[in-house]
Amino acid sequence: MRWVVLIAMGLMVGCGSEEPAKTDAAPFAAAQAVIDQIASKHPDLQRLTLHAVPKGKDTCTQIASTMEARRGKPSDPEDLKALETGEEVTLEEDGALDLTVPIRMVDGKPTAVAGVTVAMEEGADRDAVVMKARAIAKALEAAIQAADKPLW
Repeated sequence: MRWVVLIAMGLMVGCGSEEPAKTDAAPFAAAQAVIDQIASKHPDLQRLTLHAVPKGKDTCTQIASTMEARRGKPSDPEDLKALETGEEVTLEEDGALDLTVPIRMVDGKPTAVAGVTVAMEEGADRDAVVMKARAIAKALEAAIQAADKPLW
């Protein structure tokens, strides 16, 4: 009888020592997969983030990003500005250019924005870097539109 109790206790301890289920998975896994796939093609891309208002919410959120710490956080002011105005917002960062591009137009209004930060070395052709960032945003928009279902 004692060995039955010991086995039962061993099983309980063994079950209790299992790794807990992960809860930090990307809440918008399909959108994250698109971001990761696009980012893998651009070694000079420092950051790529998709901003949108998730269904049932009223706050624009960073729903997918190459920077894990940004995922699920509220969008920055420049991202909100691009979403509200439908115009690009450009910020110069140390060694990079951050371009926020309105994407996924519905009835002439953007429903999401792409935050594209591309490395820009000193003396680089700024217009060429902007064009590269726009092309990356366009690729993100095309992937979103080609998805079988809404990504957020």
